[in-house]
Amino acid sequence: MSRNGQAFERYQKINDLFNRRKGEMAVVTTEEILQKFEISERQWRTDKQKLEELGAKFEYDGRLRGWRYIEPFNFSDNIPLTLEDMYNLRLAVATLAQLNHIADFKDLPQTVNKIRKAVGRWVDHEAQHKAIYFDPLPQYEGSRHLPFFLDAIEKEQQVQFDYFSFQAHQPQNYRFDPYFLRQHHQRWYVGGWSHDPNEGFIRTFPLERIEGEPIRTGKYIDFACKPKGFNPITYWQHVIGINRPARGLVEAVVLRFNRVQGKYFESQPFFQPYTILERTEDKLVVQMDLMIEIELIRKIASYGHEVLVLAPATLVEVMRSFFAKAAEQYTPR
Repeated sequence: MSRNGQAFERYQKINDLFNRRKGEMAVVTTEEILQKFEISERQWRTDKQKLEELGAKFEYDGRLRGWRYIEPFNFSDNIPLTLEDMYNLRLAVATLAQLNHIADFKDLPQTVNKIRKAVGRWVDHEAQHKAIYFDPLPQYEGSRHLPFFLDAIEKEQQVQFDYFSFQAHQPQNYRFDPYFLRQHHQRWYVGGWSHDPNEGFIRTFPLERIEGEPIRTGKYIDFACKPKGFNPITYWQHVIGINRPARGLVEAVVLRFNRVQGKYFESQPFFQPYTILERTEDKLVVQMDLMIEIELIRKIASYGHEVLVLAPATLVEVMRSFFAKAAEQYTPR
């Protein structure tokens, strides 16, 4: 981080400290500031002057021998934006704008426009010359359920809904404790604890296959159902898709790419972290710790003859069977 960046980070922390000290008897002493931020008294005077230039209003309480804000101050409103900040915001606004078509984000265009006005240095240029292009997003039916499930998750409410699986002939009703929402491959999924006696594990449902309107049935009934140590952040740590196998067995998957696909993989790996076991002029051999599931199988299959599974043996057999069935489709009859 640059010296200027470190200074602004310190200003933010000093501002947060003063905003937290409220009331006539609450002050921040010079000694506390020097010790907490490991700065000299001269540096504190410089920082205080800079914050005052940005709009902060200090007063000194001689009786308590400390400083306080006369009124709360929002430091973030006054942070100058660098050229790099402008480009990052430009990319963020363009990304957010992709959600404009989703009904439940109907107020998003107004928010995006506010951001654009705040970074007006590049608005006119962007209007004349579009520099960022995205693949068009499909109209996504499941997005209408997002507010319902987000609210249920925040309030820890159990829900019920009818779910129509592609493998089923009619919808099935589920009692469900929603824990998280996840976006994957332009779809939204709700994940949580299924109370179906045939399941009884964390699973995910694509929102577009929920029929009708889901309903709330009260607070989570049995918190003991939630697996001990469950963490949505690490839940997919060894999975490339959305469906985590119930067994949760992690295996060392070893793949050998040909020269060209090896370069593509290194430039944009479909899973991280990975370990390079061998790299030569004509091949790349990598290892990834993964759970074997259908999206991994389909991902490997998408490379065709340009990748070979070396391990584990079970996955080698799965891929052999997968391609044998595919070859049957092209056998003359």
